[in-house]
Amino acid sequence: MNGVITTLIIILSLILAFYWAPIVGIAFDGSLDLAQPLRMSDNSVNTGYVTGYAADLGKIGNTDISISHPDAQNMGAVSFRISLNSYHAFFRNDISIDIDKITVIFVSPYGSETLLQKTGHPLTNPGWTVTKKESFLPIEYADQDTILEPYESFEILVYPSKPLPPMSQFLILIQLPDKYKIFLSRSVPATISPVMYLDYKIL
Repeated sequence: MNGVITTLIIILSLILAFYWAPIVGIAFDGSLDLAQPLRMSDNSVNTGYVTGYAADLGKIGNTDISISHPDAQNMGAVSFRISLNSYHAFFRNDISIDIDKITVIFVSPYGSETLLQKTGHPLTNPGWTVTKKESFLPIEYADQDTILEPYESFEILVYPSKPLPPMSQFLILIQLPDKYKIFLSRSVPATISPVMYLDYKIL
């Protein structure tokens, strides 16, 4: 009897870790970052933590950037984090997103452009790439593939063709493989600095 109970506990623990990993992460760490995937949404994924970077940086995080014309007075790149919506995954049985199959469109005063994914280094603009993969669980590491799973968070770096001047508005449209769309609308700060936290409302 004890063996049956132990087996049931193990099975329930695995289900909890797979589908509700963000809850476990919050229990361990209490970070608002880990709470991000708990938001209810019709979309398969949640996005946030949008950050801008000056157009003269040769390296962003661990990603080398190839810059032909450095420009410290304008914003060159934007990053954001993306994670799977755990509620959507549980109720719709949609448990992963192939990041290689998303479409990223950048809209600015210069027009609209569909950015291609870049996997080589250094990153050349225009394009986008996955720069960081993290797990919500302290005991679990993110896979090295580009399949986004419920317990993972990816950071995506977007680099359009032209740097944006202060106060200009831009929009990042992410077309998901399941045909859902996510819109990130932001404005470039009035003062350009190497790293800029664009904490406006997510549409």
